[in-house]
Amino acid sequence: MKPINVVIVDDNQNSLEILEFFIGELKEFQIIDTCNSGEELIDSVMKNKVELVIADINMPKKSGLDAIKECLEFSPKLKFVFVTGYNEFAVEAFAISAVDYIVKPIEKIRLYKALERAKAQLLTEAADSDEKNNQNKRLSVRSNSSFYYIAFEDIIFIEKSGKKCIIYTTNQSIETYENISDIYKQLDQNFYRTHRSYIVNLRMLSHITPKNETYFAYFTNHEKYAHISKLKINEVQELLAQITKS
Repeated sequence: MKPINVVIVDDNQNSLEILEFFIGELKEFQIIDTCNSGEELIDSVMKNKVELVIADINMPKKSGLDAIKECLEFSPKLKFVFVTGYNEFAVEAFAISAVDYIVKPIEKIRLYKALERAKAQLLTEAADSDEKNNQNKRLSVRSNSSFYYIAFEDIIFIEKSGKKCIIYTTNQSIETYENISDIYKQLDQNFYRTHRSYIVNLRMLSHITPKNETYFAYFTNHEKYAHISKLKINEVQELLAQITKS
């Protein structure tokens, strides 16, 4: 997972430095900007790809609450945590869906809990978005005189057999004379060419078993297996680890 882009806004320099120090210890987050006012925050969110804001509330001219409300108008998925010296704004903060509300003085453990909550919300939204996008993606192939449009999520693996390719899905197998390299170009990052004759949907894998000079890839509720080249096994395992974390 790439680091979460964070902007901090506080008119108190000591508070900014404390937040920078605490957040700087976490590799899952990267501070891309610091601001001293609500106006600076709005400008920063407009210019940068900001995912999370850590905001003070009581600031001159424009409060952190008002600044966040303006940011949400053009960046509705923005996550934000308020870190403030006042507890009377908590109800209003949660009414606009604040991830958390922390009253100063800033405690590291309390801040880290808020950051974990923000990360969990961002990961959930990203997973939901990926699932929705994958549901809309389809592989287009010709088989005999028909054209098939196969949802990515239904594809288990693809096997090159002689001049043909066999596409194994959750409910059927489709044969096509299209080139395996051309098929691979249509697919997304969940698919990997594990062998010169196989493309595997990594999200469908259940287990991998070594067999002589190759590896067999097995799938849940599917009797056939694919091959993984000895040269590709490390890359496959790395990709699977990334998918598990995402």
